[in-house]
Amino acid sequence: MIRAYTGNKEKPAQRVRAGTKAFIDRVIFLSEGALWNNGDFVLRDIRGKQGQMSVHSTGRAVDLSYRKMGNKGLSDGRQHAVKWAKILSDHADQLGIEMIIDYYPEPHGRAYRCDRDAWQNYTVHTVSGAPHGDWLHVELSPHFADNPAVVIAAFESLFPAAQVA
Repeated sequence: MIRAYTGNKEKPAQRVRAGTKAFIDRVIFLSEGALWNNGDFVLRDIRGKQGQMSVHSTGRAVDLSYRKMGNKGLSDGRQHAVKWAKILSDHADQLGIEMIIDYYPEPHGRAYRCDRDAWQNYTVHTVSGAPHGDWLHVELSPHFADNPAVVIAAFESLFPAAQVA
């Protein structure tokens, strides 16, 4: 379903929002650590776009890395990331996802957005870190970012057997 995209229209937050934290915890758990939190809340501009606030500043975004680094990630992390990008985009409405950026594909990465309810392969340089970036950037809607109970219920409906610690 096509929905409005919020982007960076909100004011900066003070910290990662509670629903965003619940989302991060569930993806990490359900991916069995293949995806890990490489950054959520930080007050900053969009990389390469001075003066344009990053959605990370709103507390609604997370970068989920799949890079194998020490005890984080798995050696076949990219395969897990592709699987999770599909799961998240297929269930974007249920999970309150507004955007997913996959920085890896050539020539310039790709992104899912709720206002088109589809993936777009970038044909020109659009996002810093592409191609070959080893993370997925995910943005939640304000409603989901502020409501951990809604996030938890959504994950429980999609993964009823999973018990997230």
